[in-house]
Parts: sequence; C-alpha cells; structure tokens
Amino acid sequence: MKNTIEIPYGDIIRLRKNAEIPHIYDVEMKYLDQLQAYDSVECHLVLYPYSRKISSDHIKFHPFAEYVKDILTRQKSAYVELKSQFNEVFGLLLGLLISVIFWMWKPADLFSVQSVVSVIGAYFVGKDLWDDIEMILINLSKTWKIRYLENYYAYRLGKHTTLTNYSRFAKKHRYGKASLLPEKMDFIEQSNSLTVRMYFKVEDLQSFQGAAGHVLSIHVDPSLVNELEQEGFMFGVKLSFNKHLLGTMKSLELFQSLHKQVKGCLDAQGEWIAGGIFYRKTLTCGRWKFFLKSGLLQQKTIIE
Repeated sequence: MKNTIEIPYGDIIRLRKNAEIPHIYDVEMKYLDQLQAYDSVECHLVLYPYSRKISSDHIKFHPFAEYVKDILTRQKSAYVELKSQFNEVFGLLLGLLISVIFWMWKPADLFSVQSVVSVIGAYFVGKDLWDDIEMILINLSKTWKIRYLENYYAYRLGKHTTLTNYSRFAKKHRYGKASLLPEKMDFIEQSNSLTVRMYFKVEDLQSFQGAAGHVLSIHVDPSLVNELEQEGFMFGVKLSFNKHLLGTMKSLELFQSLHKQVKGCLDAQGEWIAGGIFYRKTLTCGRWKFFLKSGLLQQKTIIE
C-alpha cells in the first residue's frame, strides 16, 4: 500500500555556499507565499561537522549567535527571554490552598503573621516544586505516545520599532534578499554542533514580501573550509506545518538531512535511509504532545 502523505512543497530549505565569500554558507527558506496556508511553520536546523579538527568554536550561526550573546550579556537585542509562567501559577495555587486551609480550620488566624509567612513560603516552594515535577514528567514520558515536552523556544522577538524596519532594509542589501525573523527561537551551541530552532507565525509570513527569505548564514573558520568539505558534515532539517484549533495544534513534521552531501533520513530504528524523509503527524495541547502516526517517504526532498 502506498503512503498517502503529501509534502506541501519540495526543496523548502536552500543551503548555498556564497560565491563571493567561500567560508560562508547561506540558508534560505522558500515558498513563503504558499506557506501562509498554515497558522504557523517551524524550522529547526542543526550542523555537525565530521572532522575532529573542527568544533563549534570554528563555526557560527549568524545572526542567532549574536542575539543570544547579547541577551546573556544583558545587552540590547532583537529578542528577549521567553520565560515559562507555569511554576509561578503552581506556586500561587499552592499558596491559595494554604490560605483556604487557614480559612476553613483557623479563620481567626487567616491574616496572622504565621498565616502570611506560610502562604508566601508555599508560593516559593511551589515554584521550585513545579520545576521538579516538570523534569519528572519529561523524563517519564520520553518513550510514551503522549509526551510532556520541554520548552522548544527560549526567546521571543521584541517589539517592532521604526529602527527594526531600517534594520531589515539594510539586511536586504547586505544579503541580497530580505531576512526572515522568527517570532520565537532558540540557539544551542554544543561542543561539536550548532542548532537553531525557529517558530514563524502566519502574520510573519504575510508581512514578508517575496517568495524566499534569508534565514541565517553559517560562517566557517576560513582556514578550515577545505577540511569541512573534504571530511563532510551533517546538515539536519526539521520542518513542522501547523494548524491551530481551540487551543490545540495539529502538525505534519518532516525530517531530512544532508549527510556528506547525500539527502536522506534516519528511520524509527536509527538506520540511514538515502533519499528518504521521515515524517510524523502530531497533536499538541499545551506542553503535551500526542504522536499519532509516523513513517517514511521515499525519493522526496525538502532540502535544495
């Protein structure tokens, strides 16, 4: 029986070596006008060089590396930290519970020093307790069909200003193509790999003029470009096409990588399938994710 999963558009992610600057690779996202059919689109990219002479110190993802560096050093940035509020809500609920207990059993002491201290203490204990509960849920549900997930994104785009428009205008002239900024993002730098996660709202795509946009540039130490190309690398892509309804999000997720310039994917058993795409259909509600269906698509591509 043939697989009936249809890929919305082919070759959405374009990776190109810059013709004028050999140590820079440009990454673009295509079909932005057609992707507006979705409520949101997510794109995760990872680069892992195979040469042991190259580490993440020799490679930079611009501009995301600068954004995160500015945030961590308390400098002005296009992005601000995206903090979870669940621990504070849980702390408030625990404090409210203590207040109700005092009201039911010792109403005369409800506004006493002992009661106030207990409520405040319950709030701070609840905040720390929720962090522990989250880690338990994340680790416990890792192999379940229904999983509690960690936050994918650590930063959100700050408020747009007039200077933001000037910055976009300048970037268009710098890269030869308008830049696309995600509404939410995260950047992860490990010893041997770099990962960026991007979340685009449909409003971001609707306001974008053009069918393709510049997403990021990969800067490689000029002295190691030949080493990178000779030994090869893995350039991994995850795309998620999302439809939102009543607090839920239905998604089609596609996974494909360049492995030494060969397109392919890993199947559910971790085996490399040349020329394939791994797909998942999921349903997300809050931090809970339901894995509905998964499989392989042969001779399809999302990377150009």
